[in-house]
Amino acid sequence: MAETAVPAFCTQCRSRCGCTAFVEEGRLLRIEPDPTHPSGEKLCPKGRAAPELVHHPDRLTHPLRRVSPKGAAEPRFEPVSWDEALDAVAAAMAAVRDRYGPEQVAFGVTTPSGSHMSDGIAWVERFIRAFGSPNTIYATEICNWSKDHSSCLTYGWDTGTPDFARCDLAVLWGWNPAATWLARSGEVQKAMRRGARLFVVDPRPTLFARRADVWLRVRPGTDQALALGLAHLLIASGRFDEAFARRWTNAAFLVRVDDGRLLRESNLREGGDPETLLAAGPGGALLRYHSGRGEWLDDPEAADLRHEGVIETAGVPVPVRTAFTIFAEAAAAWPPARVAEVTGVSEADLARAADLIAESPRIAYGVWNGVGQSETATQTDRAISILYSLTGSYGDAGGNVPGAAAPFADISGQDLLGDAQRAKALGIAERPLGPGRFGWVTARDVWRAAAEGAPYPVRMLVSFGGNLLASQPDLALARRALAALEMHVHVDFFLNETAREADYVLPAATSWEREGLRAGFDVSLEGLRRVQLRPAAIPPVGEARSDVDVALALAARLGLEEKMFGCDADAGHAHHLAPAGIGLEALRAEPAGVDLPGPVPLRPYASAGFPTPTRRIEIYSETLLAHGQPPVPALAAAPGEAEDADFPLRLGGAKTVAYCHSQGRNLPSLRRLAPDPVLEMAPETAASRGLAEGDWAEVRTRAGRFLARARIVEGLEPGAVFAQHGWAVPVGAPGAGAAPLAASLNAAAPTDRADPVSGSLPLRAMRCEIARAG
Repeated sequence: MAETAVPAFCTQCRSRCGCTAFVEEGRLLRIEPDPTHPSGEKLCPKGRAAPELVHHPDRLTHPLRRVSPKGAAEPRFEPVSWDEALDAVAAAMAAVRDRYGPEQVAFGVTTPSGSHMSDGIAWVERFIRAFGSPNTIYATEICNWSKDHSSCLTYGWDTGTPDFARCDLAVLWGWNPAATWLARSGEVQKAMRRGARLFVVDPRPTLFARRADVWLRVRPGTDQALALGLAHLLIASGRFDEAFARRWTNAAFLVRVDDGRLLRESNLREGGDPETLLAAGPGGALLRYHSGRGEWLDDPEAADLRHEGVIETAGVPVPVRTAFTIFAEAAAAWPPARVAEVTGVSEADLARAADLIAESPRIAYGVWNGVGQSETATQTDRAISILYSLTGSYGDAGGNVPGAAAPFADISGQDLLGDAQRAKALGIAERPLGPGRFGWVTARDVWRAAAEGAPYPVRMLVSFGGNLLASQPDLALARRALAALEMHVHVDFFLNETAREADYVLPAATSWEREGLRAGFDVSLEGLRRVQLRPAAIPPVGEARSDVDVALALAARLGLEEKMFGCDADAGHAHHLAPAGIGLEALRAEPAGVDLPGPVPLRPYASAGFPTPTRRIEIYSETLLAHGQPPVPALAAAPGEAEDADFPLRLGGAKTVAYCHSQGRNLPSLRRLAPDPVLEMAPETAASRGLAEGDWAEVRTRAGRFLARARIVEGLEPGAVFAQHGWAVPVGAPGAGAAPLAASLNAAAPTDRADPVSGSLPLRAMRCEIARAG
C-alpha cells in the first residue's frame, strides 16, 4: 500500500507547527513541514520524533487497574475493559460529590502549551466545571499566568500577538523562542532580516541574545527593578508617547492621597457621578472622563500628567496626585546606579536600551517564564506592561495586538462554575486575584488538602496527562498526598512516575490518532486567520482514546450530558465556530484549514476602550489596591532570598529544544540530542569549584538536591547556574542508581516564597551551591 499524506499540525509544543503526516497501513511514518501553513516553515526535533512517540513499545494500550498496595516499590496493574474502568471512576467521583461535595475531587490537566492536550483542553475543563470542582492543578501560576492574566490588570487583555512582521524593534524578555516556539522564532528572524532591531533581556547568552542590538544580561529575579529603571529613563528624558498616555491610559487621573482611590465627581459634590473620574487641566481646572462609557468628556490633550495639589472634597482639603506621578516616583526610585548594582546591567547598557526603545516607533515584545517564575511575578509583569504602554505600541500595527481574526465561542465552561463553588477553590482566600478565580489551583495546595485535610480534604485526583512528581516541587508532600487519596486516576501515553501511583491508568491517544480543532495559529497576526480541523492521521494505537472521549464518557455516566453538548464533540465544535460563521463540513472538506476573510482588528480599544475598570490601560490599579496589593509596581528593595554564604549562587531552569517539560526523554532520537541533564555555568563558576565540562555535579538548595552534568558557557551571568526541569528517568550519575528523579530540578525547589497574587514560585532565582558529584 502506498503512503498517504495527511494535512496536520503538531501539538508537541506551543508552536503548533503546520505539517504533513505521512502514513502507511495504520503507521505514522514521518511528518514534514508544510511551508504553505502559517506556522509550517520548519519542524523541531520533538515534532520529527512523532513516529517514535506514537509507536513506542512502552505506550499504554489498555486501561489498567492497580492490584498492588499503594506505595509498593514495583506497582502491579491488571488490564480491564474501558467500561469497567470508566464505570468505576465515575462511581467514585459521584460518591465523593454526593457525600462531600465536588470540590473534594481535584483534577490535574497537563499544559496545552506543550503537550497533546492542546486541542482538547477546552473540553476537559468544561467537564471539570460541569462536574463542579474548582480545583484543577494546571500550573498556570508558573507558566502562562503572567503574560496571559496578570497583564489583564494593566491592559484588560493579555499581552497579545506580537506583530513582528511590521515592528521596528523586537523585544524578547525572559523568553527564548529558539528553544520553545520555533514558528515565533522564525518570525523574529524574518523581522531582523528586513531591518528590525532586536532587544533581549536574558541572563543566558541565547541565540537571540548573541545577535541582539542590545542584550541586557540581567541577574535572575531582578527584572522588575530593570523595567522600572528603563521606565525612569524614558520618563525623565520625556521620551515616551505622552499623547497615548493621556488619551488611552489612566495616567492623568487624579488619585486621593488619603485613601488611594481615584478622584470621582461624587467626591466633590452630593449627587455627583461616581463613574466620572477627574484629571487636572490648565490653571487648576478639572477635566472629566466617564469610565462607564470609556470616553473623555473634556479634551484629554489638556490634561496635566504631572499634577500634584489639593482638592476640596465635602469642605475638606484632600491632597491629590496623578496616577502618572505616583508611577513615575516608583520608577525614579530605581536610578541607573541602583539598577546596575541590583541587576548586574551596566549603566551604559541600560542607557543604550532606553535609547533603543525611545527611537523605535513600533515595538513588539514577547515575555514568558523568565519573568513569570518569580516571587514578584505579578508586579514584574505590571512593570514591563506599563513600560511597554509608554511606547504607545499596544494594539497597533507593529505592536502587540490582542484578540482574534473572528469571534469564537468559549466552550471551556467558565459559566458552569458558580460563585459558591469558585469560593471553595484551594488558595483563593490567600490569593483572591489569582488563578483560583478560574478554578486553577497550585499543586502544593492540593497536596496539603489531601495529606493534611486543610482547609478540607481532597479525596480523589483525576489527572489528564502530566507528571506531577517530576514537574512540581514538594516531592515528599506530594507522595504523602497521593498515598492518602481514596482514588487516583491518571490518563496518559506512558506509565510515568505519577501514573505508577494511580489506582486506574487510562491510555490516551496522541493528537496523530484523533481529530483536533484549532481556531487561529498565533505565530503571527496572519496566522490567526487560519482555522483547521486536523483529521486523525492513523487509528488509535491499541485501545487508546482521546482525552476528549474520556471526558465525554465520564460526563455521560455522571449525568452531565446537558452541560456537555449532549456529549457530542461535533455539537460543541459547531458551537465554538458559530460566531465566526464557519461550519464543520467546510473544515472537513479542507483538512489543511481555511483562512478567515478579515484580519485581526488593530487598535481594538478605539471604539469602547480597554476591558479594565476605567476602560483605559491601568498604570494605577484600584483592583490591586482593593486587595491589599500595591496599585503601581513599586519595589522597595531587591527581591529574592538574602545573600547566603552556604548557597551563594542563583539557580534557574532553562528549556531545551529537545524536550518539552517532562516529555520525550524516552525517545531515542531526542535522547541522542540531549542524553543527560545539564547544568550551565560560567567558566569562573566552574573553575572555582573544580568542575570541568561534562563532570557530574551535585546541586544543593535549602529544599533538596539533584544531579546534572556541567556545561561551561562563555558569557553566562557568573553568579547564576541553569538546569533543565522535567528529568524523570534514570541518568547514570554517580550515586544515582536507578532513581528516576535523581536529576529532578523541582525536587530541590523551595516553596516558602511565592508571588502573593498568583502563587508563582521563584524557579528562576533559587539559592544553591554546587560541587562535584560523588
